[in-house]
Amino acid sequence: MQLPWKTSRGKNRLTIRASAAQFAYVLSDGGKQDKQGQHVLQWGAVQRGSVDAEALTKRMQGLAASAGEVIALLEPDEYQILKVDTPNVPNEELKAAARWQIKELVDTKLEELILDVMHVGGDQPRAQRHLFVIAARSAALSGLSARADAGGLSLDVVDTWETALRNLQSLQAESENLKARACAALLIMGDSCLLTVSADGELYYTRRLDADPRLAARARGSAASRPAAEAALGREYQPGDDLNAIGLTGDEDEESVLIIELQRSIDLWERSWPELPLARLYVVTHQHADEMASLMQRELGLRTVALDLPTLFSGMDDTRGREDELAACLPLLGAGLRVEQRVL
Repeated sequence: MQLPWKTSRGKNRLTIRASAAQFAYVLSDGGKQDKQGQHVLQWGAVQRGSVDAEALTKRMQGLAASAGEVIALLEPDEYQILKVDTPNVPNEELKAAARWQIKELVDTKLEELILDVMHVGGDQPRAQRHLFVIAARSAALSGLSARADAGGLSLDVVDTWETALRNLQSLQAESENLKARACAALLIMGDSCLLTVSADGELYYTRRLDADPRLAARARGSAASRPAAEAALGREYQPGDDLNAIGLTGDEDEESVLIIELQRSIDLWERSWPELPLARLYVVTHQHADEMASLMQRELGLRTVALDLPTLFSGMDDTRGREDELAACLPLLGAGLRVEQRVL
């Protein structure tokens, strides 16, 4: 979501998460060279309450002094991303038309939402076109802006995790000469996951999933058995699905529900886009990424690799001992790659 009243003030780019519980940031030089990402100058995360308010404000003010453009990420529970048929209206009327299309898909009054839209798969003409509609609560945007302002940070853009993950996987795909191929990415963050499929820098598919807390242990060969529980398998993806009620399988030899849902998404993708077979699945997580990728490749039968942070981002070579901070900053690295200029 571009904030039209702002102008960029310099080269450095600051991406932030400023929730009520945490402040996370990545300051980069804003430059891109060939297939390399940006040079990361500073990054970190602070839990509010772990430092006094004055110290946090001073840190934010120091970042503000170094930043040109400031991009903030909304938290996933502060917005929805929905897929609808593209209405047959001029581009300048798409947002207004989309507002009425989503009125039965959101649990908030329309007047309390701010919308943005983008074409599924980009602007290429197709026989049947769809829109992603990002519906964010006005109160969430106001709160985010107020928390940033309190630290002297003036926001230029508010972005989403889906487009941030798209940027990360597109950079990785380009580094492997797979830019035009369809690639999937799975961002694993605590008890939730985000799955996206992109091709040629455009977002085609997204789905939110519950994480499997035993998957990392299984990947490292140290899963412990636990009492069996019946898995509550979700239905196949529909616009707006969040699938928060997925259960867990009990026996360590049984397949992970996360793996099952990933396979369902892959199957749905292959039926929906047979002309764009998946070339890769990228695993994006703050620890044990290589082991997780190996496990998923074995169980999904799809070439799966961990996102290569040190190669893609100079300044991210050594994250040892800072895994929790890295977890908070992973989506910010993708937001810092933003190049979107289109106006719908």
